[in-house]
Amino acid sequence: MLPRENLPLRGQEARPARRRPASRALGLATAALLLTSCSPAVFQPAPVQAHGMEAAPALARSAEGGEPPGSVTEPKDDDAARSPAPEAEPDTAAEDQDDDEDEDPAAAQAPLPALAAEVKAARDAQREAVAEGAAALAEAREAHLQELAAEQERLAQEEAEAEAELERQRQEQEAADEAAEEEAEAEQDSSPEPTPQQPTPDAPADSTFTGDLDAYLADLASSHSGDISISLTEIGGQGRSASTGGGESRVSASTYKLFVAYGILDRVESGEMDWDDTVDGGRDRATCLTEMISVSDNPCADVFRDELGWRGLRDIAAETGGPATDFIPAYARTSANDLTAFLTRLETGQLGLSEDSRTRLLGALGSNIFRQGIPSGSAGTVLNKVGFIEGYLNDAAIVRHPQGTYVLSIMSEGSDWEAIASITRKVEAALY
Repeated sequence: MLPRENLPLRGQEARPARRRPASRALGLATAALLLTSCSPAVFQPAPVQAHGMEAAPALARSAEGGEPPGSVTEPKDDDAARSPAPEAEPDTAAEDQDDDEDEDPAAAQAPLPALAAEVKAARDAQREAVAEGAAALAEAREAHLQELAAEQERLAQEEAEAEAELERQRQEQEAADEAAEEEAEAEQDSSPEPTPQQPTPDAPADSTFTGDLDAYLADLASSHSGDISISLTEIGGQGRSASTGGGESRVSASTYKLFVAYGILDRVESGEMDWDDTVDGGRDRATCLTEMISVSDNPCADVFRDELGWRGLRDIAAETGGPATDFIPAYARTSANDLTAFLTRLETGQLGLSEDSRTRLLGALGSNIFRQGIPSGSAGTVLNKVGFIEGYLNDAAIVRHPQGTYVLSIMSEGSDWEAIASITRKVEAALY
């Protein structure tokens, strides 16, 4: 082995610089042990056992001398082995090179911490972005929940207001119906008993018929007490008609039951109702309709009115040609002309009812118990319907006189039965 000073210098163009002697020796020793345990064919067990004490120094010297690991050397005597090796001059360049080489791994590894810092910063930024996104999502969800809650509250409030409005309308309708029922009951309670009456005195002498029925009716109305409207239509004969105040809308009282009867008859014919239906107090529909007309029964009329409804009654008035007839919760209103038109169409078969329905209604009118008005002043057979409430006194009738048939309707306020009978008597005198 050449002395260290005779070895060629290690540089950039020479072979790679070696590690420091201690590190190199430790590495060679470790490699030798590994090779010894892995390759018994090369390193014989016996020599290793015999020269075990010499192997380590030899390996160390081999490492210091630059011999490659595993090279075989001739055995030396103990003196030669124990003689100190000549000291080698310090190789400043080699040590500087070794120092540079020792710094190279650190320099090579220098980017790794920076990269790790960048990765950590990126992960931190990602976590921060995720946290911000989660916070924004939670905030948006909370805002959405608040909007939903506000919308539900608004809908609940609107529903409550609608229910309150419906309840208010229902209560108003009930109050109006109760008022109408009380008025109808008062009308029935205040009606006079149907007692026979003597003919009343004739109208004043100046009410004479000169051929003008309209003027004559106006004279009759003005010559009797109260505010009076009169409507007259002759069926057959000369077909004359006249009126005074006939188109005025007035409180109908129970004459509105004529329109109710028509509505019930029409719906029975269409199959919507049946005569055997129980209506009031165990009475069937047929009995109730007859008593509503003949005795002006109010409970039956109330049931029928509820079945038809106020709107249905208005439609009936329009169908039967009554422009002044209207139905409101407090009062029903009509005119003398509307009542006369209705009864005229009924008598002539032009009301659109079947013959059975027409006969039923005419029979009910003929059995009417209130006879103090038109029936009392007429010489013919009278089929009539009266109405009276709070000073209003009305009578509408089909009169089958021996000399002809006519329809007469008299509506009054502040008058009396005697006045109505007197007007009827004068009308018949003018006609026949």
